[in-house]
Amino acid sequence: MITSKNCVKSKKAHYMIFLIVLLCGVLSSLGIYFESANHIENDEKFSSMTFTRQLDDELQQYSSYASAIASLMQSTREQITPEHFAHFAQGLSAPSSVGFYFAQYVPSNKRTEYESSQKNILGSDFTIHPEGDRKEYLPIALGYPDKLSYGSDILSPLHKYLGAVKAARSSLTYTLSEPMIVSFPGWAESEFSDTFVIRLPVYLPVGLRAGKMTDSSGFHGIAGVYFRIDALLNSSGALNSRDLLYRIADVTSKSSPAWFSNSGNVSETTWNDGEYNTDYLSFAGRQWRIDTLYSANARPNISWGYVISPFIFFMVLACILAFYTRKFSLIYHSALAASTQRLEVDELTGLLSRYRVQQVLNELITDCKKEDKWLATLVLDLDHFKTINDAFGHEVGDKLLAKVAQRLTASLPNEAIIGYLGGDAFLAIVTEDDAQDMVKLKELVKEVILQISQSYFVDSRTLNIGCSIGVALAPEFGSDAITLIKNADMAVYQAKNSGRATYHFYDGEMGKKLVRNVRIESRLRHALANEEIELHFQPKVDIVTERCVGMEALLRWNDEELGAVSPAEFIPLAEQTGIILPLGEWVIEQALKHIVEWQEQGICVPPIAINCSAAQLKRVDFLPKLLDLLDRYKVDPGLLEIEVTESILIEDAEGCAELLRQISRLGIKLAIDDFGTGYSSLSYLKDLPFDYIKIDQVFIRDIIEDHNHAALTHAIIVLSHNLNLKVIAEGITNMDQLIMLQEFGCDIGQGYFFSKALGANSMGTDPMILALNQQDSL
Repeated sequence: MITSKNCVKSKKAHYMIFLIVLLCGVLSSLGIYFESANHIENDEKFSSMTFTRQLDDELQQYSSYASAIASLMQSTREQITPEHFAHFAQGLSAPSSVGFYFAQYVPSNKRTEYESSQKNILGSDFTIHPEGDRKEYLPIALGYPDKLSYGSDILSPLHKYLGAVKAARSSLTYTLSEPMIVSFPGWAESEFSDTFVIRLPVYLPVGLRAGKMTDSSGFHGIAGVYFRIDALLNSSGALNSRDLLYRIADVTSKSSPAWFSNSGNVSETTWNDGEYNTDYLSFAGRQWRIDTLYSANARPNISWGYVISPFIFFMVLACILAFYTRKFSLIYHSALAASTQRLEVDELTGLLSRYRVQQVLNELITDCKKEDKWLATLVLDLDHFKTINDAFGHEVGDKLLAKVAQRLTASLPNEAIIGYLGGDAFLAIVTEDDAQDMVKLKELVKEVILQISQSYFVDSRTLNIGCSIGVALAPEFGSDAITLIKNADMAVYQAKNSGRATYHFYDGEMGKKLVRNVRIESRLRHALANEEIELHFQPKVDIVTERCVGMEALLRWNDEELGAVSPAEFIPLAEQTGIILPLGEWVIEQALKHIVEWQEQGICVPPIAINCSAAQLKRVDFLPKLLDLLDRYKVDPGLLEIEVTESILIEDAEGCAELLRQISRLGIKLAIDDFGTGYSSLSYLKDLPFDYIKIDQVFIRDIIEDHNHAALTHAIIVLSHNLNLKVIAEGITNMDQLIMLQEFGCDIGQGYFFSKALGANSMGTDPMILALNQQDSL
C-alpha cells in the first residue's frame, strides 16, 4: 500500500533526479564554455607569436626580388629595355601591389650620351631631371608595373630621401627605408607615412664593366622594391585572425617611435586599457616595433549554441529520467562521449587538438615533477609545405597533412602523445624515466625526420616534403605547456636556419645566442666594410727537414664592441647570411696584396693556402674573378693554394670537378681540408686533381692516447701516398705527436708546436721565414 509519506518521497525523488540531471547539464555547459575560452585564448597567443615571423618572412621574400633585379643587371651585358625589364619582373610572381625600379648610375661626362640612348630606347623625350650640372646622376631608368618618373635623379640634392639613397649606395647589402609618404603611379593618395622601399646597390664584376656606366668601385646603380605596409600585411597572410589588432612603428631612432600602421585606426585608449604583446623585427638596417592586441575577450567568439546544447539535452533527459531512470546512464554517457570526442580530436588529422594537447602537456609536466621524470616536447614543422599548398590547392594540402599525421603516429612509440597545432605544425610528447634515454631520444627524432621525408602519394601525385624538429625538455626548460612549446618552437626555427630536414634541442643559452648572432652579423658587415678584419699566416713545415714549405691564411677579428671573435663563431654565420661571398673575395685579394708587398721587401715566402667556401665555388664568376686578381697583382699562380672541404664535392660533384680541373691547370695547388670528418669518398681522391690531403686536428689531438685515431691517421697517410698525394697534419702541439707522424710517413705538419699564426708585418722577422730566405739564397 502506498502511503502519503511514500508519495511525498516519490515526488521528492523525482525532483531530486530532475535537479541532479539538470545540474549535470549546467556543469557540462560550463565545462565546454571554459574549454572553448581556453582554446580561443591559446589560439590568440599562438597567432600573436607568429604575426611578427610572418612579416619577417615576407620582407625576406621582397628582398629576394631586389636581389633578382641586381643579378639581372650584373649578369646581362646588353642594355636592358623597359620591355625586357617588365617581362623579367612578371616572372618574379610578385604581388600586384609591389613595384620595382632600377636607378642607373650616370657620370657627368656621360650624361648627354645616356640621354640620347634613352630617347632612342623609349621613343620619346628623355632628360635627367631636375636640371643642373652635377658630378654624377642616378636617374630612374627602369620601372614596373609603372614607368614611374623616368629620368628622375634620386641623387639630386633636391631629392627628399637623398640621405637614404647615399646610405644604400655605400652599403654591401639591402637597406630598408624609413616610413615615407609617396604616391607612385596608380596608387591612391595617402596621408600617412606607410610606404617603404628596399634598396640594393648593384656592383658589377670587373669583367662586365666594359661598356657599362660605373664609378671607380664598380657601382652601377640601385635596384629598388617599393610597397605599402597594407600590401605587405595582405601578402604575408599575417591577418588571418580578424580579431587581431596591431600597430607597427619604426623605432630605429630611439628618440620616438614612428607609427605607420594601426589596424582599424584603433584609438590610443584601447591600447592603454588592454594587455598587448610587443615584438621587435630587425631587417635591413631598420627596427620595427609590433604591438598586438585582441579586440575583445574570448566570450563573443564562443559558439553559444554549442555551449548551451548540453544544458538543453540534459534538461530533456531530466524529464524523461523521471520515468526512465534505468535508461538514463546509457543515453547520458553516449552523448557525453560524443561531445568530448568532438572537443578533443582534430577532424582533419585525427590527432589531439591544439588546446587538448596543451592541456595534456600541462598534466604530464605536473606528473613528471612529482615522479622525478622528464619529458620531451617535439614541435615538428613541415619544410616547404606552403609550396605544395600554393601549387596544388588546400584540398591536396589537407590530404597530405592527414597522411603526415598517420606516418607520425606510426613512427613514434605507442605511449607518445601526438597533437596537431595547426598550419603545418605538429606536437609530440615523449616521457622518459632515465636521463640516459637522451641518446635514444635523438635516434627517435632522426628516425621521425627520415620517415616523414619519404614520398607521399596524394590524388595520383607523388609529393615530397621534409620536416624540421625542435625539442624542449621539461621541467628543465619549461614548467608549463605554453613556455615549453614556445621554446621548442624556437628550437625548430634554429633547425630551419641550420638547413632544414634536421633537429635542434633548446637550451637556456639559445635566446642569448640568437641575440649575439644578430649582433655578430651586424658588426661583421661593418668590419668588412671598414677593413677591420686581418689576415694572419700560420707556417706549414716539412716534417723531415723542419723547413717552412707553405703558409695558411687565417682570419682574425677583434671588434671594438664584441672583442675578439673566433672564426669558428663568425664564419658559420657568414655562410648562413651570405657575407661569406664578399668576405671570401676580400681574403683572396688581401693574400695577393701581401705576397706583392713581401716580394717588394725582398722576402721570399712559400705558397699561401686559402680556404674557399662551398658558396664561393658555386658562383659562376669565381674563376673569372680569380684570374682577374692574379692578372691585376701579377702573382705567379704557383704561389697560391686553395683548400676546399668535402661537402662541396657531395653537393655538386660534377660542376665542382670541372672547376677544380681548371684551377689545377693554372698551376694552383689543391687540398682537401678537414679530411675524415665529412662524407669521405675514395672516388674524388682518384678522379680529381688534388695535391694534398689535410688530416683534421680532431684525429691529431688524441693520436697518442687513442689507438683508433692513430690507426685511422696511419691508414689515411698510406692511402694518400698510394694515390701520389701529400699529407698535411693539422693541430700538432707536442713532440710526441710529431715523432709518431714522422714514423707514419706524414709529409707536412702545421700547429702551435711549430708556430702560431703570424701577422703580415711579422714576416721579415720570423725565424722560420728568415731561415727559408737564407736557404733559398744559398
